Amino acid sequence: MIIFALETFLKSHKSALLIVLLNGESPQKTTFLKNPSIMKKKLIFLAINFIFSLWIHGQSQDSIAHTLLVADYDYTCHTLNAQGRKVEVKYGITTQIAQHLACTMGYKRHKSENDKSEQLLYVPTTWQNYPQGQITSVETIPPYQYLTTEKMPSMKWQLLTDRDTVCGYICQKAEAQYGGRKWVAWFTEQLPSHFGPWRLQGLPGLILRAVSDDGIHHFECRKVEAVKEKVSYIVPERSIKCGRNKFVKLRNRLFGNPNYLSNPAYYIKAEEIESVTVMNGTMMIGTLPIDMKPAQFQPLDF
Repeated sequence: MIIFALETFLKSHKSALLIVLLNGESPQKTTFLKNPSIMKKKLIFLAINFIFSLWIHGQSQDSIAHTLLVADYDYTCHTLNAQGRKVEVKYGITTQIAQHLACTMGYKRHKSENDKSEQLLYVPTTWQNYPQGQITSVETIPPYQYLTTEKMPSMKWQLLTDRDTVCGYICQKAEAQYGGRKWVAWFTEQLPSHFGPWRLQGLPGLILRAVSDDGIHHFECRKVEAVKEKVSYIVPERSIKCGRNKFVKLRNRLFGNPNYLSNPAYYIKAEEIESVTVMNGTMMIGTLPIDMKPAQFQPLDF
């Protein structure tokens, strides 16, 4: 057993005793535990939790609707890395569209793939008009996940005469303010739905493209299918309920702090850490990954 210190991590957690269990000369997995004697119990707990998660995933009581359409989008965020160079953060999202509600999540999550790269980007899961008249989200600020709800906003779209083709559909341009940003959207009446990606909604057709007017955020639909599948409402058991405005201010303050680029775990207190795992260059605090090379945070909303 070898004692090892992560310099950037210990700068903020000097009181934490971190023990690294190395598996041979070429470790594939490194685990830090405050109390090594509980390792066996944790492994048993994780195994039981994994089996339970597989069981609950298929339970019908989690289904809240069935889709009419499923749309896949590419999301791009234009930002800077720690060295100040321009970079693009990209990932896929899927929006499930039912008659009266919609759910947007990470593309890999929709495909039931446990993809660490997607988890590192803290892609939220958002239900529009669920419960009725509200928007519900599950979002991550390690080491916690938060459940937020807010009244579904009445977005005051200005319809423009511009036309463009997106994903093979004729779209019309519209503009509106939401979340402290001005959004330019392209929607199609060929797909009669009021929903769109993320939290955008309220137009007389499905939103296939949405861009913030500063060019930082860009949603672009790449595929729409008329398929019937379950829309599930599954919330992590230990998620923290939080008002939307309070959560947004907390997230933007923590991720927007200059310390975040050099030490993305700077704000996590030692007593909040159950375990730390490093596998293939990815750090996990509890069950949530930490992006060790984050780009400058660009909030979707303020």
